[in-house]
Amino acid sequence: MNPKEKERIAVCCVLLDMIKSLEGSAALSGCPHYQQLKNKLLLTDADIETAREESVLLSLAALKNAHYNTKMLLAMTISDLYSSSITISLSHRIAFEVLMNAIDWPISLTEVLARSKKE
Repeated sequence: MNPKEKERIAVCCVLLDMIKSLEGSAALSGCPHYQQLKNKLLLTDADIETAREESVLLSLAALKNAHYNTKMLLAMTISDLYSSSITISLSHRIAFEVLMNAIDWPISLTEVLARSKKE
């Protein structure tokens, strides 16, 4: 598997895990930044299917070396997922912070939400 393919699968794996944590109440199709992320990385349905079998921890390791634009689009897509919920729970805020720190992109959910509103 080449590095770009690993990165695509890692992004999909993290997104699937986030959707799972929202107990199916969110969908990527409703996320404004997902389309940008999908176009930038050339995500395919096969990447999503492969990601279902991958480890989230290995995905985090793969994302540490991702370009900062990829990390920011991932953060914005996750904030879109969370925003589709009526309230964002403390555990989801903490999960977001842990994820961003794990991939060496220390940005808070509040900062991402503020940036999303500017676009």
